[in-house]
Amino acid sequence: MVTGPESRILARLHTFSSTLESAWDVPRDICLPGISEYLGVVRSALHAPLNELIKKGMVIERKAHVIGGGSRKRKVYHITDLGRAECQDIDSLSKKSIGELIGKPPNQSSLHGRTELIGQLKSKKKVILTGLPGIGKTSLLRGIADELVKEGMTVRFATMESFKDITDIFRNWEYQFSSESAVLDSSKKEVLILDELQEVSQRHLGRLEVFASKSTHLIMASRAPLPISEGFEIVEVPPLEIQDAINLLPDYLENRETVARRLGGHPLALQMHDEDSDLPESGSDLQEWVRDVVLSKLEDEIKALDELSLLPVPVPPNYLQHEQYLLELDDYALLRWFASGVELHHLVRNVRSTMLTKGDHANAANYWSQLDGDLARLVEIHHVLNSEGDIESLLIRNAESLMVRSSSGLAALIADAIFRHPTEKLHRIAAMVAIERGEDDIASQHLLHCNAPDLEYSNSLLRGDGEIELPEDADARLLLSEAARRIDDRLPGEQVDGTVLQLLEEIDISSMSEEMRKVVLVAIAHVKHAWHISRGNWSEASDLRESLASISHSHDPQLAAMNLRAEIAQTSGNSPSFDKLIEQAFSHSGLRAKMLQISLIERCDGERAKSILNRIEMPSADSQTNMTSARRVSAAIWYYRATYKTHNPLSAMAEAISLWKLSLCPTAAKDATGMMHRML
Repeated sequence: MVTGPESRILARLHTFSSTLESAWDVPRDICLPGISEYLGVVRSALHAPLNELIKKGMVIERKAHVIGGGSRKRKVYHITDLGRAECQDIDSLSKKSIGELIGKPPNQSSLHGRTELIGQLKSKKKVILTGLPGIGKTSLLRGIADELVKEGMTVRFATMESFKDITDIFRNWEYQFSSESAVLDSSKKEVLILDELQEVSQRHLGRLEVFASKSTHLIMASRAPLPISEGFEIVEVPPLEIQDAINLLPDYLENRETVARRLGGHPLALQMHDEDSDLPESGSDLQEWVRDVVLSKLEDEIKALDELSLLPVPVPPNYLQHEQYLLELDDYALLRWFASGVELHHLVRNVRSTMLTKGDHANAANYWSQLDGDLARLVEIHHVLNSEGDIESLLIRNAESLMVRSSSGLAALIADAIFRHPTEKLHRIAAMVAIERGEDDIASQHLLHCNAPDLEYSNSLLRGDGEIELPEDADARLLLSEAARRIDDRLPGEQVDGTVLQLLEEIDISSMSEEMRKVVLVAIAHVKHAWHISRGNWSEASDLRESLASISHSHDPQLAAMNLRAEIAQTSGNSPSFDKLIEQAFSHSGLRAKMLQISLIERCDGERAKSILNRIEMPSADSQTNMTSARRVSAAIWYYRATYKTHNPLSAMAEAISLWKLSLCPTAAKDATGMMHRML
C-alpha cells in the first residue's frame, strides 16, 4: 500500500522511460526541485514519501548530470518495476488532450486552489493576469492552456524577454510568418498566450501593442505597471486560500497554518520557506523577508545569485561564471528554468538587484566580454550600459554582426543607450538597424538627428515613396546594390526595370585594387545576366557567361547555375526535357538553388507548377534575418503559395508583402497589395 503523496510521486515518475536509469544526462523533472514543481508542493514535503518509496523498493536514488543544470551531479529518482506495477492501480495525473499545445510552455504542474479561477479565465478572450512576482501567474497560464487543449483548442505559448520583439514571439509561437497581418489571419481560431509581458522593451512595445489590439483570443500575464491594458480585462491573481496553502507544506510540520498565514498564501514564498528560518510578521513586506531572511542564509551561493540578479534575460548555465552554485540556489527554490536557460525568480531578482552597484555591472561586463556569441555581446552591452562605460564604441564595433542575427536585442539596447546618452553616431546606428528591421517610422525619427543620405534613400524605399533619387555621391557598392534591387523589385514574371544597365554603367572601377575590381566586375556580370534573361536577350546572356568562363573554371557553381537558369528560361514547361531541368534545379543547394526552383514555376502553370512549389523549402529563419536576398526569395515563394492556394492565400500574400517591404522592394509590395485587395 502507498499513501496519497507516494502515489502522486509514482504517477509522475511513471511517465519517464526506464532508459533514463542508465543515462548520463537526465531531465530536471526527475530531481527533487522538478518533482516538487510538478506536484505543486514544497520540496521538504517530498522527503518523507520519497524515502518511504525507496525503502519499499519502488523508487531508486542516484546521482546524474541534469540537462541544463550545470556540470555538477545531483540526486535524481527513478521508478522501479515494482513501482510501475503499483501504478497500474493509480490514476495518472495527466488527462487525454484532444487539442494541441504549441510553443514554449512552462512545465506542467498540479495547481492547488486554482480550479475555480481557471474555470473563469479559460472562457475569456482578451485578459491580462497581474499580481505579485511568484504569485502563480505562469502556473495559471499553463493551467488555462491545458484546460483549453482538453476542449480541443489549439493553444500557442510564448514568454516575453527584454531582447525579444513581436517577430521573436511569432517564432516562439511556431508560426511560419513574420508579419502581424499574416499571424492575425492564421490565429483567428487559436488561443495565444504570452507570459512576462512586463519584460517587453519600450523599443518594441508599439508593434506588440498594435498586434494585441487586433488579436482575437489573447491571454497575457504581467506585473504592474502593465505595458498594455486597453481592450483587455485585468484580473488580479490572489494569494492562495490558507487551506490550499497548507496543502503545499509537509504533513509533519506542526505549524503549517502559521506558516501559511505568515507568508500570506504566497506560493513562491512557501516554496522558499526553510523550517529553520524566521517567519515574517503578519502583514509585513514580503520583499523585506526575502532580503532579511531568505538571502541571509546564503554563503558562497550569493556569488551566483548576484550574477543572475544583474542579467536581463535567462542564460544557459554554462555561460555563468559561478555555475557551480546553481544546484544550491535551485534547492532553495530561487531559480526559474526555461529551454533557453536559467534566471532568478523575479521577486528575488528585484530585491537583490537594488543592492548591487555600477561596479558590479562593470565586473560582469568584463567577464562577458571574454565569451563568444551574440548572447554574450548583448549581455556585455547591457552591463556596459548600466556601468556607464564606453557604450558608443562597443555598439559601433558590434552593431553590424548583431544586426544580422540579434536585431531585436540590439535595437532595444541602442534605444536604452540613446535615452541615456544621445549622440549622432548612436542615432545613425539606430536608423540603420530600424531600416534593416523594416521600421521606417522609427528610422525617420533617428535620421532627424544625423546626416546620412544613404540611409535616407533606403528609408524612402522602405516607406514606398514615389520617385526616389539616388544620392549624388553614390559609390560602387550602393549602385550595384540598387541595380540588383531593381531586378528583384517586381512580381515574378513581370518586366524588369529598364534603368538597371544605366546604373551599372555609372560604376567607376578605375581607383579600385585589382582584386576588388575583379569582384565588382563579376558582380556586374551577374546582374547584367539576370537582366538579359528577363528580357529574352539570349545572345547577350550567352556572351556574358562565356566571358565569366574565361576567368573562372568549368566547375564554377555560380556559372553552372547561370547556365541552368538560361536553359530553364528558354525551355517550355510542357516539353519532355523540362523534367530533367526540374531535377537539375533540385540537385543544387543553398539560396541560388531556390532561385532556380522559383524560375521553374515561371515556365509552367497548373498542377505542374504547384507540384514544383510544394518541393521548394523556405529559406531558414536565420537566413531571412541575415540576408536581403533570402527575404526576397521567401517573398516570391509566399507569393506563389498565395497564387496557387497551397497555403491560406491571405496569410501567404500578407507575408509576401511584408517581406518585399522589408527587403526594399516597394513596387513588388504595392502590386502584391493590390492583388490581396482583389482577393478580399
